[in-house]
Amino acid sequence: MGQINVKNKKLNVVLAGQANVGKSVIFNYLTGLHQHIGNWAGKTVEKAEGTLQYKGYTIDILDLPGIYSLSTYSLEELISREYIAIQKPDFIINVVDATHLERNLIFTLQLLELERPMVMALNMANLLEEKGIEINSKKLEKLLNIQVVLVAAIYGRGINKCLVEGIKLAKKNPLREFLKYGKEIEERIRYLIDILGNIKIPYPKRWIAIKLLERDKQVEKMVKENKPEVLEKAKNLCLELEKIHGQDSPIVIADERCNLISRIIEEVMKTKKPQRVSLNEWLDNLTGHRIWGYPIMIAIFSLVFISIFQFGDHLSFWLEEISSGWQFGFQNIFGTSFLSLLAWSGIESAVALIGIVLPYIFPFYLFLFILEDWGYLARVAFLLDNLMHKLGVHGKACIPIMLGFGCNTPACLSCR
Repeated sequence: MGQINVKNKKLNVVLAGQANVGKSVIFNYLTGLHQHIGNWAGKTVEKAEGTLQYKGYTIDILDLPGIYSLSTYSLEELISREYIAIQKPDFIINVVDATHLERNLIFTLQLLELERPMVMALNMANLLEEKGIEINSKKLEKLLNIQVVLVAAIYGRGINKCLVEGIKLAKKNPLREFLKYGKEIEERIRYLIDILGNIKIPYPKRWIAIKLLERDKQVEKMVKENKPEVLEKAKNLCLELEKIHGQDSPIVIADERCNLISRIIEEVMKTKKPQRVSLNEWLDNLTGHRIWGYPIMIAIFSLVFISIFQFGDHLSFWLEEISSGWQFGFQNIFGTSFLSLLAWSGIESAVALIGIVLPYIFPFYLFLFILEDWGYLARVAFLLDNLMHKLGVHGKACIPIMLGFGCNTPACLSCR
């Protein structure tokens, strides 16, 4: 599929990465005004698509949801891996936060298992020196067997180079060596690949084998429909791994990934002597603290709501004072006929709506924008995650609940 698109000078590109790594900045830089937001077919998850012309190519770019893995714990994760495996984009731009490389590589390794050409955009490279971090990008390229490009998305640096490297990959579509896990795991992966044979599932066989060892329910269901005997053997292999390591097989695979990432980090990243902690880092540590984070959260939201209602009450009273004499002025100009009274009732309703809604909704969304731009809402979601899980929802659900105190409509919309 990639070769056909290249010949037609048309490429299908995917931006993939964890949340808050700068994917949206890169997407907006590349597509500008040529983008549209819609929903995945039959899903409530949004997708952002855009098009650009670059060096004679028409490039369609899809910004996948910000996720932390390619498991099936959320709808976003399932959609992302299905799109990559079934649509087979010509290449993937994996956007990574260079200042948190170890955490981001967990997702990178899972992307590599889907066997699509990939370029790593090592974003926030401009902050490395400030944080006392050195990354050997050439060595990282060699270890991961992919192209690595240093990017500073907010300044637009390195983004075009990602496209250049990606186009080269789409033309060649080179074979890539896989990163190897431990001996016990690799033996079982090879065995599963052999017995999978020509199974009619759109995912790479190595990826299917790994997911079977992770007890991935979606993959187990697909294998059961095609080759149920493979599923039984996979379950036995999982039990063998659990007996060897004394842990559940999904944890064994996760530990193996983490060990692999730790070895990569040791070789490619060096941290200098810690510099003075910046104000932002100090605030991050304080607001996410397991003890002090909660009273700070209560204080911040109490201050926000008090400010909103104080400001709203004053603005509402001021608007009411201004509009109080409008009726008499309107009647003096247009009279008291039925049509003029009807027109005035419409105007009065609009003025009343503005006087009630605007004074409270405007400051509320202003505060919400400030907190989100600072990154504080992500910390609130982290702090309340355990409580929200007891209610049967994710930690991010605290934001719709908070919105619901102001108005149910934006609360329901934000649940998407």
